Amino acid sequence: MPYFTYKAREFSGKTISGTVEAENEEALMERLHRRNAVPLWVTQSNETPPKNALLENIKTSMKSLGSQVRLQDILMFTNQLSAMFGSGIPLSKSIQSIAMDAKNKSFKTVITDVYRSIEAGDDLSQAMSRYPSVFNDLYVNLIRSGEVSGTLAIILPQLASYLEKAIEIRGKIKAAIMYPATIISFAIIVIGILVLMIVPKFALIYERLKAPLPLPTKLLLQGSAFLRQNFIPVLIALIGLIILSYALMQTKKMRYLWDKTKLRMPIFGSLIIKGTLTKFTKTLSVLLHSGMPIIQSIEIVSNSVDNLYLKAVLDRCIIDIQKGASVSQAFSESRAFPDLLIQMISSGEESGTLHTMLGKTSDFYQQQVSSSVSALTSIIEPILIIIIGSVVAFIAISIFLPIFRMGGAL
Repeated sequence: MPYFTYKAREFSGKTISGTVEAENEEALMERLHRRNAVPLWVTQSNETPPKNALLENIKTSMKSLGSQVRLQDILMFTNQLSAMFGSGIPLSKSIQSIAMDAKNKSFKTVITDVYRSIEAGDDLSQAMSRYPSVFNDLYVNLIRSGEVSGTLAIILPQLASYLEKAIEIRGKIKAAIMYPATIISFAIIVIGILVLMIVPKFALIYERLKAPLPLPTKLLLQGSAFLRQNFIPVLIALIGLIILSYALMQTKKMRYLWDKTKLRMPIFGSLIIKGTLTKFTKTLSVLLHSGMPIIQSIEIVSNSVDNLYLKAVLDRCIIDIQKGASVSQAFSESRAFPDLLIQMISSGEESGTLHTMLGKTSDFYQQQVSSSVSALTSIIEPILIIIIGSVVAFIAISIFLPIFRMGGAL
């Protein structure tokens, strides 16, 4: 379809403009009328607009709204829509009712706009696609697939199930990472207080007594004095290091290397891989079950993967499949996926039940994530206790060792 550049004025008096794909000028003008906007001029454009060019002037507000919407809000919305639409309530009435009861104000605004778009004649997927930071490609494509095939009432429960698992896996991985991070942060604060506030008081006592100090005490006092005298430079250096690391992580090359390194970490690497595979297999299973072609399904999965290394691997697999390779062959040649996943995919291809096999694989990896989190917690806890206890013991012994020696001398 051709592209048209337009300029229109909304009923509120605000002027909007942009470039959009439409069948003809009349179709675009009708669409603007449904948006309560009066066309000022419409001309055909030979330039291809950027992705999601429709109503470019409200992109910023959409992004700001999306950043305030949690995955739990989307799950609740999907569950409510599935229950209401599945019971025979019209789609627009269901969304209107959900919007009225929404607690999150940002999400309430999004749902209300989706409802108005549907009332104006848009499809649900088309209305949701205007909020990519709220409804991602997977969500929109599944809704569109359900609309085309007339199975939206079946797709919605699958979407809800997928979101529930995604939230569960994300929560478990976050808990596994946050536990040691919280303990380490608290330990650093306590040790910092000891070194910067308690140790200097003992240093004054030792200085007055003018007694010879053992080596551990000397090292502790020197370290404490260095930190107190150079606290601001050290703090600035740490902040600068954090900013530099963040800036480097914004580059595609460094992000790729870091994502590849994460998967090979001794303790957390296995957990990250299992969590990623759980999401990957579940997403692909839902897409294939909805009737979407395999290549398009993998493309959507690739776009939803946060790990750039795995994304590059999936992109290479897509090229191999387009050249005629089977899914299992493409995944096997990538050497990035475990044998279990490849065997399950191969079995699914042979029996014609690929989406079922992927669903079972997702359930297996989800159980593995739960077991890994429990095992990781049980391993990390004693390790942290030993490390933190050793540091605190060193500080305590270094402080009191001269006192013990002086007491023995007396």
